[in-house]
Amino acid sequence: MLIKYELTLNNFYVQTLNEIVKQYNELVPEHASYSYSAQDVIELLLVREHVNNEFRK
Repeated sequence: MLIKYELTLNNFYVQTLNEIVKQYNELVPEHASYSYSAQDVIELLLVREHVNNEFRK
């Protein structure tokens, strides 16, 4: 199933998201050929929230 989200963020949320992306990328080894994008982080946070909700049921 594919769900498409469109977000409009104010400056505070953009700065917060950029900080979270930076934190995720600090966990990636220097020699790795990938890094996290803002979209990756949003998707990971949505999945985490979904999983947490499933555990609460």
